[in-house]
Amino acid sequence: MQENSISGLAVVPGPNMSYLTGSKFHLSERPVVLIIEQNKSTFILPELESAKVSGLDADCITYDDKDGPSKAFTQFSENNNFTELGIESRTIRHLELNLLETTKISTKFVDAIDIFAHLRMSKSDKEKECMVKAVEIAQESLESTIHKIKPGVTEKEFASELVIELLRNGSESELPFSPIVASGINAANPHHFPVDKEFEKGDLIIIDWGANYEGYFSDITRTFAVGNEIDSKLQSAYDAVKNANSAARKLAKPGVQAGLVDDAAREIIDSAGFGKYFTHRTGHGLGLEIHEEPYIKPDNDFVLKEGMTFTIEPGIYIPNLGGIRIEDDIYLEQDTALSLTTLPRDLVFLPL
Repeated sequence: MQENSISGLAVVPGPNMSYLTGSKFHLSERPVVLIIEQNKSTFILPELESAKVSGLDADCITYDDKDGPSKAFTQFSENNNFTELGIESRTIRHLELNLLETTKISTKFVDAIDIFAHLRMSKSDKEKECMVKAVEIAQESLESTIHKIKPGVTEKEFASELVIELLRNGSESELPFSPIVASGINAANPHHFPVDKEFEKGDLIIIDWGANYEGYFSDITRTFAVGNEIDSKLQSAYDAVKNANSAARKLAKPGVQAGLVDDAAREIIDSAGFGKYFTHRTGHGLGLEIHEEPYIKPDNDFVLKEGMTFTIEPGIYIPNLGGIRIEDDIYLEQDTALSLTTLPRDLVFLPL
């Protein structure tokens, strides 16, 4: 905060509040705001949530359902006003901003998301252990369900089986996202939602899934084939994605610019003639959020550092034909990139 000349931060329920306090709250119609100053912190929250902060070194102003939150925010503003207040641009809502402004806590807000990103990008040993466990749960869950992919089974049916297995194997109930199961022409949509389409012989199936262990996420994608033969163009695309994934993983290490890692993957896919079908960045940071800093994207001169975790996930998506994505979770060690994910990257042909 001192480095950025910010005297106050307003933090709302989400990953940053969990990271700083160890307490979890829901974003709901009852606002919860943690206001951090350079010498103290104050929670403004519903009375029914006050037990969650009883052990923290922070002041607390509560409100009940009868009076609502405005009175509590006004009480705080009597002795606390900020010419500028740092906020989380990706999380805070109009509800909280309006209360902060109308009660004169501050009338000018600045984006402080980079402060939190700086704190959270490099993972501690404990955080790394949680992410390793989240990867193990996710991989074990897929390996124990993949045999259920057969012609006649639907995307939604398989996604449901995978979710059950994730929970059975130890994932928290709040998954990082609902699994993506995209088969045939549906695989040309990178963020497809499973539907009632049945798997068919010759389909490529993109499966993108993850687990949650103590709040830390894994995010993995593998692509499978139904039967023993696929379209030759899809086979060429698969080979390009596999090689792009390998090239990016080999280049990634501390001291390398994130944009250069993206370039390594993109050049392979471009040279194979599929450049226009690679429509997203090569990867994103991973931890308490499924998408966080650093972003492995074109022209990003951000320099990667030891302890950072992110995905490498090149893909090719050909309309009316199909798609491929291979995604690994990467942890940067002192001079190299460790892949936390260990599932094979070769195309697996599933028996009929």
